[in-house]
Amino acid sequence: MAPGGRPVVGHALRLFRRPLEFVDRQRACGDVVSFRLGREPAFLVNSPATVRELLVEHNQVTKNGVLFEKLKVLGGDGIGSSWGEPHRQRRRMLAPLFTQERVTGYASTMRAAAEEQTSNWLDGAPLELGRELNEVAAAILVRCMFASDAGSAAAREAARWLPIVFRGVGKRAYAPTGLLYALPTRSNRLYTEAGKRVHALIDEVIAVYRAEGTTGRDMLSALLRARDPESGETLTDQQVHDEVMTMFFVGTEVSSAALGWLFLQLDRYPEVADRVYREFDEVLGDRPVEFDDLPKLEYVARVVHETLRLYPPGWLFPRIPTVDIEVGGYTIPAGANVFYSPYVLHRDPRLFPEPDRFDPDRWLPDRAEQVPRGAFIPYGEGVRVCMGGSFAAAEMLIVLAVILRRWRLPLRPGARVRPVASTTLHPDHLPVVARRRQGLRATTA
Repeated sequence: MAPGGRPVVGHALRLFRRPLEFVDRQRACGDVVSFRLGREPAFLVNSPATVRELLVEHNQVTKNGVLFEKLKVLGGDGIGSSWGEPHRQRRRMLAPLFTQERVTGYASTMRAAAEEQTSNWLDGAPLELGRELNEVAAAILVRCMFASDAGSAAAREAARWLPIVFRGVGKRAYAPTGLLYALPTRSNRLYTEAGKRVHALIDEVIAVYRAEGTTGRDMLSALLRARDPESGETLTDQQVHDEVMTMFFVGTEVSSAALGWLFLQLDRYPEVADRVYREFDEVLGDRPVEFDDLPKLEYVARVVHETLRLYPPGWLFPRIPTVDIEVGGYTIPAGANVFYSPYVLHRDPRLFPEPDRFDPDRWLPDRAEQVPRGAFIPYGEGVRVCMGGSFAAAEMLIVLAVILRRWRLPLRPGARVRPVASTTLHPDHLPVVARRRQGLRATTA
């Protein structure tokens, strides 16, 4: 049992107030640790083997936990919240959206959206980089999801309301009580209103697409045409709606969090930043980044890997077994929340020597081979591994290329950035100053 539990609330206050500290300390208690959320039993599994047992061996009898129940306000019964046969069917139907050919085709759209969103930055001007990156990620997703002009204005409006909903879900996900969020406060009313607006706007876009046809190569057209190769079933409008909302969450909140940590690491480690700038200049010369350039950005890719190791946006995930299961020699009863944390795994000194040191070269091929299977899971594991992982990886490299070809983004003097662990793990703020890089290569993208 984890130490520090209190009467009535158990360990819920500690998880709510100091979430990263709480989960990280449980590693010392063993590979399977029990604790209490209120009066209810809960468990945290802390090793690649026990995580794999939970996610692979018991995937048929585990459903989603408390976080995913809260996220239903966004994604309904979409792929992020479903489990069992509905989840497997949905993966079959969505797989064509994320093939290599599709991701290659999205690359130029990603670049164009990132260039447009950053085109109004001014040399020497202050930026709240977290907000800017959220807008970049939202612009990329809107263009990839809704290539047609039909409904794009409504989609952009929805993207502006989404951060309010995301923040609200994050506050509610692991709160020890929901009473505060039932009160008619201004923030609670705004959260409710934002959710209604977003859902109505997405319904509007789907209706427009249905009326005008679905022949495009954007994601929404593909969703409306999707058909289960086994049963022949198609998606209802509500199911399409749920998948669009799920993609909005992953494609904006998760992507902007990852990008935020990347830029923060470049500020913290100037020698790493210099190598990143140099590789972009050597690979790209004076031309814009293309999808075929991405495999050549070997050092930049290692920086991305190391950043995702230390700061995985998906930091804690819950599952609930529907029957009693055995994990790591312990019996976990049906109905209990059982958690796994990529954040804890990625900082385990048994798996990563000097785990708190930022070392992109730990991902050199010969060293990466020494990382145990299942120790690095930024995109999940087993049947729930993120389908959009290749999309996200390409997006991060392309956004970095677009921005770093032209800008250095140092933190403002005296700025202190802390991690916020809620729906995602993200920096609390990123106050930077835009400094234009000098020279032809830096100014031509």
